[in-house]
Amino acid sequence: MPRKRTRRIRDRRLKNRRRATSILSRIDWKNVEQTVIHEQRNRERYAPVISVYRWWARRPNALMGAILDAAVKANGGKPPVVADPFSGGGTVAVESARRGIPVYAQDLFPWPTNGLAVSLSKTSPQQFKDLSADLLKSLDPLRSAFQRPDGRELTHVLRVRVGACPRCTQNAYLFPNPLISLVSRGTKEERAIFGCRSCGNVTQDSKNAQVTACPACESALSVAETEHGHISCPHCSHVGRAMDFGKGKSTWKPVAVQEVVMVDGRRRAMLRRPEADDPLNSPFASLSFPELRKPILDGVETHRLLDAGFRTWGDLYTGRQAAVLLSALRWIEGLEAPAACKDRLALAVIGAAEMPAYLSRWDRNYLKVYEGIANHRYAHTTLVVESNLLAPIGRGTLPRRLASAHKALEWMLAEGRGEVKTTCLKPRSRRLKPESGVTIATGSSIRQRLKDGVVDLVLTDPPYFDDVQYGELARLLHFWLALYKEIPEIDERQEAVPNRSRGNDADFYVRTIGKCLGESKRTLAHRGKLILTFHNKKMAAWKALCRALHEAGFIIRAVAAVRVENDADHTKRHGKGLLHDLVLECERKEEKRVGRVVTFPAESAPARDLLAMGAAMGKALKAGTPDNLPLFYETELLRYSVGEGGIR
Repeated sequence: MPRKRTRRIRDRRLKNRRRATSILSRIDWKNVEQTVIHEQRNRERYAPVISVYRWWARRPNALMGAILDAAVKANGGKPPVVADPFSGGGTVAVESARRGIPVYAQDLFPWPTNGLAVSLSKTSPQQFKDLSADLLKSLDPLRSAFQRPDGRELTHVLRVRVGACPRCTQNAYLFPNPLISLVSRGTKEERAIFGCRSCGNVTQDSKNAQVTACPACESALSVAETEHGHISCPHCSHVGRAMDFGKGKSTWKPVAVQEVVMVDGRRRAMLRRPEADDPLNSPFASLSFPELRKPILDGVETHRLLDAGFRTWGDLYTGRQAAVLLSALRWIEGLEAPAACKDRLALAVIGAAEMPAYLSRWDRNYLKVYEGIANHRYAHTTLVVESNLLAPIGRGTLPRRLASAHKALEWMLAEGRGEVKTTCLKPRSRRLKPESGVTIATGSSIRQRLKDGVVDLVLTDPPYFDDVQYGELARLLHFWLALYKEIPEIDERQEAVPNRSRGNDADFYVRTIGKCLGESKRTLAHRGKLILTFHNKKMAAWKALCRALHEAGFIIRAVAAVRVENDADHTKRHGKGLLHDLVLECERKEEKRVGRVVTFPAESAPARDLLAMGAAMGKALKAGTPDNLPLFYETELLRYSVGEGGIR
C-alpha cells in the first residue's frame, strides 16, 4: 500500500477516534468546580460583563469556558462553530468571543439579545467614561429632591405599607418583622430600628432586645412568626395575606432613612428615624409623566403586581426616580456619539430602573437594597426602599451602574475578539454560515438563521420548565428599552415555559423545546454535539426535557454534575435552591455507537442525585420510553448510593 494512502488512513482513524471521545471526558471536573465556586463568590470581579444587563439563570463563565476549551481540543485544536438557541444571559457567546470561536446566539426576547450585543460591542472606554461624567453632571440638579435644607443628602427612604385589617377594619402597619434594620454595617453594631405594627411608631433599641413595648402605644413589638407573606393583625390577631390588608386602598408610611455621615474621619452609611427636615416624599407624582402610564397586563408573575394594587409601570416609581430615568434617556437620545457608546449608556440607565421605590427590598442585616426583580420574581413585600438613583453610594445607583459598564467594556476589549453582527428573524431571511465573530438573532429558535450542517457544537441551557417566567419578568425592562429605541414585536405565546395565564402546559413546553432542539439538530454537522445544562427539583421538569430530547431525536452520550451556585446568594440561603447543574452531552440517535452513558465522579449527594437522573434519562432515551423516566431514576439512585433522591 502506498505510503501516502497509509498516512491518510491513519490520520482518518485518529480523527474518528478524537470524535468518538466525549467532550465532557476532556474536562477536569474537580478543578472546574473549584474555579466556578471561586468565580461565583464575586462574578462582577471575574466576569464584569455580567453587570451590563439583567437576565436570570445565567450559567457561570468558567463552566461554559471549560466546555468550549474541551470542544476545541475535541476538534483537533480548530475552533468549532458554536450555536446557543436559548442565549438569554449570553455566557456562551461571551466566552466564545473571548476565544475567537465563531458563535450564533438567539433568543426570543429583544431585551437579552440587545444586552448581549451591547456587551460585546466595541467603543472607546475613555469616551464612554467622559460621557458618563457628562450625563451625571446634567442630572445633578435632580439630586436636590433628596437633599435637606442643611445640604445633607438621603440615599434611601424605607416605607411600610399601611392597610386595614379585613376582620376588625383597624389600620395595621405591615412590617414583615418588628426589626426593621440594623443602624449600620459596622461589625460591632448593636443598635437596631424597630417598628410597631399597631401604631406605626419607629423606635431604636438594642438589636438583641427581647419583648419590648412600643413607647407610643405600649403594644408589644415582638409578634409571633406567621407563614411567609402573611401578617398577624396587632389589634384582633387575625392572620391573613399581607396584600389583603387594605386591599386596593393601602398607603405607604416613611419609617426610616439612610444617609452618609462622617465617623472618625470616614464616610459611613447610617440608618435612622425620619426627621422633620427630611425630604421623604417626591415633589411630583410619577404619573405626571405620560410615558409611564402603560398598563401592567395580567400574568403568572405580573399578577403579583396587580394584586398589590399597581396598575401601570409608573406606579412602581416615585416621581423623583422617574424624572432621573426619563431625563437620562432623553439626554442620551440627543447625544452625538457612536451608537455603541449611546447604547451602553442607555443600558446602564435601564439597569437603574430595576430599583422601583415600591418593589425594592431591604436586607435588614446587611443594610443593602435588592432589585425588584432580583429574586426571579416580582417582589411581594410590605417594607420597600426608595433608592436615590444619583446617590454617590448604594447598590444599583446610576453612578455605580455606569462605573460597572465601563469596567465591563475594558474587560471585553481586553478579552474579546471578532465583530458582532445582529439580525432579526423574518419569514424570508437568508440562512447564514457563521465563520467568524458573533451573530445575534432575535426570535423563536423554532426557526434559526443557520444553514444545514454548519454547527459543530450546540451549547445551551434551555428554560428551566416553570421555575422562571422570563418574558413576564422582562416586561419591566422591555418597557424601559422601548422608551429608548424601537424594539421588535414581542410574542410571549412562543415562550417555551408552562404558563397557566396563557394556557401553556407541560405538553406545550415539550413541543416547543423539542422543535427548537430539532431545528438545532438540522444545523449540526455530521457527528456534531449538543451539550446542555439543566437543574430542577421537579420530576415533571426532567420528564418534559427527556420527552423533548426524544422528539428532537437525541440520545445522551455523557453526563456530569457540577456546583454552579453560590449558597450565600439571597435566593440560595438556607437551602432554598439547587446548587448544582447537570451537564448533558447528546448526539443524534442515529449516530449511537455506545450503549452506556458515561458519568463522571461526584462527591456530594446532590451531585450524585443529578448523575442518577442523567443516567436514567440516558436509558429512557435509548429505550425510546421517556415517560418511564421515574422508574429508571429510582433504579439509578441505588447504583449511585444516593438513598432517597431529591427530585420529586
